[in-house]
Amino acid sequence: MEEITLNNGVRVQVEDKTAVLAGDLYMVHFEFTTEVDLDGNDVELRRYCRGDLLRYTRVLKKPAVHERDLQEVSASMKDSFLATNLPYLEHPKFVIRFKEKMLKDFQEEEEKERRANG
Repeated sequence: MEEITLNNGVRVQVEDKTAVLAGDLYMVHFEFTTEVDLDGNDVELRRYCRGDLLRYTRVLKKPAVHERDLQEVSASMKDSFLATNLPYLEHPKFVIRFKEKMLKDFQEEEEKERRANG
């Protein structure tokens, strides 16, 4: 696993979970987890996170990659994701926006469950 720490304190964990499908075919599987520390102002978020970290994981998969192409495809997927997302994650307002968005998502999910359960 690789961990990248950005200037704004955001951490990105890159985990390669690539596995053999059959013979010389692979499932390229990456998990990119974004972590942000919660502070004293994040009382509501702590209720949903049950701890001091806010985490969001993005999974990317590509099935049936031939062994001869494995290194190239893996590197391309990883590099593409990081090139696209790191500038966004490094933005000075990312942490506050991320916390606001995740809190809204948690609250909406909670409301959906409440409505479904009557």
